Order: sequence, then C-alpha cells, then structure tokens
Amino acid sequence: MALFTGTFENKIDRKGRVSLPADFRTELPDGDDRVVYVYRSPKWAALEACDKNFMQRLADSLDQLNMFSDEEDDLGATLVADARRIILDGEGRFILPSLFIDFADLNDRAVFVGRGSRFQIWAPVAFANYSTAARERARGRTINLSRPDTGNLDGGSPDSGK
Repeated sequence: MALFTGTFENKIDRKGRVSLPADFRTELPDGDDRVVYVYRSPKWAALEACDKNFMQRLADSLDQLNMFSDEEDDLGATLVADARRIILDGEGRFILPSLFIDFADLNDRAVFVGRGSRFQIWAPVAFANYSTAARERARGRTINLSRPDTGNLDGGSPDSGK
C-alpha cells in the first residue's frame, strides 16, 4: 500500500491541471496503473485522494455494513460514488474536475498533504488555518499510537494504560 507523507504546494494551470508531487508519484506503480482516486472530503472543504488499493479497502468496508442502511448509503454516496478515477500523464500531471476545484475553493495553487495511506488536496490558506488549529488541539495531548501487530508504540500493551 502507498505511503503518502509530507506537504507540498503546486501550481494549478488554467485547465485545472496540476502535478502530483514527485514524492507521492513514487508511491504509485509505473505504467498504466498510475492512477489516483479523488473525492470530496466528507469532513473538510478539501479533497481526499488515494491509490487503487485504499479505494478497494473503502469499498470493501462498505460491504461490512448492513446493506441499504443509512450509514452504508451515506458512505457509499459520499466516498465511492463521488470518487473519480484519475490517470496521471507521463509527467505526473492530472486534471481536477471543476466540481472538485469549486468544492475545495482551489484557485491557482494546491497544497498536497500526506495522510499515510491517502492524501488531501487543500487551498493554501485553508490548509494553513486547519494546520494551525490542528497543532493547537494536539499540543499537550497524550497520544498513544498502536502497532497493528504488537500494541502501543510506547512499549505498553493497548490495555496497560502505559
């Protein structure tokens, strides 16, 4: 699975074309599989994007919900149905749909924000405001991260309270 890290700002041309940061491109397969899936964030005025494997995980997760439930319906419409399969050109560029440009209030610049197995695309000022607020919320918090295979990164088990 891809690992998207870092924050990068790139220009958007008049046609809505933007370059995927080189660090993000290296996480995608070569050839015809240089594809990203982009959808409007259900939480922020930003875009979410991921590789094919993560999009498949999202679709598989919907199968775990009760079919025709409100949750399954809302998440399917918000994430999977909204997603656009976008193929990168030979130089790593792609065109953002105008609907997505309007949703994220993108003009001539876009900030690409790594979020691990996915990334976000923000308007520069909106991301600066979000980032400042997120850093303030995180300041002073105790954060316990768990390893998928062995428990917390701080050495304790998930239930040890360490």
